[in-house]
Amino acid sequence: MRYASKSDGNQSQIVDELRKLGYDVDIVSREKGLYDVVVSGVPRWARRAVSVRVEIKANSKAGLSPAEAEYWDKQRHTECLIKATCTGDILTWFGAI
Repeated sequence: MRYASKSDGNQSQIVDELRKLGYDVDIVSREKGLYDVVVSGVPRWARRAVSVRVEIKANSKAGLSPAEAEYWDKQRHTECLIKATCTGDILTWFGAI
């Protein structure tokens, strides 16, 4: 049986702020070894909605767990997989700030 990893304390605040700004946010942190959320919206640099997979960390010095690092190492499109400590990190990826 797989157990969900504990979400970082800032995750609910980030999710709430993004949703208030009009982004779609899917929480997928229940799946061990993946990322925490998928954020969808229309960035300034695209003509249609795109999604980014986000690993939320409590602080910028927090590293990936071994399972997370293994997942990241297997990804081909890492430009759509980011680590964020605040809403601003995600908005920067979308070109909103």
